[in-house]
Amino acid sequence: MDIVSSGERYRASTVAAFEAAVLVRCTGVCGGGGRARALGGTRARSLSAPAATPRSPDGVLAEFNRGAAADRLAELLTAAGRTASVHRYTAGNRHRYEIFRVFADPGTPSFLDRAWAQGYTDLCAVPTEPRSHRQLRHSRQLAEAAWRGVLMVSGPARNGSPGLRVADLDTATVLMRAGRMMALPVRMSTRPGGQLLLVMPSATAA
Repeated sequence: MDIVSSGERYRASTVAAFEAAVLVRCTGVCGGGGRARALGGTRARSLSAPAATPRSPDGVLAEFNRGAAADRLAELLTAAGRTASVHRYTAGNRHRYEIFRVFADPGTPSFLDRAWAQGYTDLCAVPTEPRSHRQLRHSRQLAEAAWRGVLMVSGPARNGSPGLRVADLDTATVLMRAGRMMALPVRMSTRPGGQLLLVMPSATAA
């Protein structure tokens, strides 16, 4: 067995799982039977909703109005070793629109919870000892994955602002730490409905 290659595959799968978790979290939880909606029109099931809460059809992890986001989530879950598929259907009466559902096996929500918790620790916790080059590279990959996730599903702020709205503080904190790791001049402020993240021009951020 190639131990190095096995380790790299494991790290790649953890990055994929973390990006999938960020993608789902960035839809923004807003109630309604464990469903969520983002400004960009994405919908997802809350990972932390009570088991008794009414849910959409069994196996549906998330819904999107854009095929690219649904395909990306299914791709990430498959890379992380889960079973996932995308199903498209048309809804509405006078105004018809397409919905893309991502189906996943029953253990996926708890799997994504664990992936999120580990990624959050790797990015935000203060290390108790110096990190190796490999650990630093893995953290950088997690940082890039976090921003890929939020840019895939989070809509722009209102009034033409270049910022992104993120529903919960924990996700915004991860993106702030990830931005610093990637040398992105990111600023965060609290607004109604969540956190507003702005990537500032270098001269302004200095």
